[in-house]
Amino acid sequence: MPKKEQDFSRENDSTVGAKIRALRRIRGLSLQQMSQETGMSYSYLSGLENGKHSVSITNLQRIAKYFDVDMVYFLMPSGAVPKVFRKEELFRGNNAFADIAYRVITPEKTSNLQVSYVYLPPDEPSERHIHKHGKGQEMLITLDGCVCVMVEEERYRVEQGDCIVFDANIEHVMYTEEQPATFVIISSPPYGQNILPTHE
Repeated sequence: MPKKEQDFSRENDSTVGAKIRALRRIRGLSLQQMSQETGMSYSYLSGLENGKHSVSITNLQRIAKYFDVDMVYFLMPSGAVPKVFRKEELFRGNNAFADIAYRVITPEKTSNLQVSYVYLPPDEPSERHIHKHGKGQEMLITLDGCVCVMVEEERYRVEQGDCIVFDANIEHVMYTEEQPATFVIISSPPYGQNILPTHE
């Protein structure tokens, strides 16, 4: 007599169910529609999504085929939970200098890139921010105002809505003129919390 197919452990049920529900919702599918198209009962799928039913390998394969994803997707740990930074929170407790504000908004363990939100007051002296990094690239996107960026001897005005991309290992400087500026810096690879080091 063949052995009964083994279900996954209970500790995986909530993770698998949450991922099934997320895929279904992001694709605009109702539970009833999924039930009809997979041939699985509504109550069974509902129980899966809520972590009340275990899922067999066969059923997980059917669900993976239905969503056109690899079955391994359902078994991998979930990624970082999305985090929204409200405007009033962005600069709280994360200032480099008294008059410059910034916040690194990507998680510290992110290995691929770093996203930093920066505010510079008007007429900020450029000598304060001359710096370079060991490797990689940077992209600066101006959200408000105008940022002057010098890469070696070339000067660029990056106005609201503009962006500039350059090699991070070249000495560069960012500063403002008459108006303050708010901008985002995207760096790959990340180079830590000190995004505006001083020049020795």
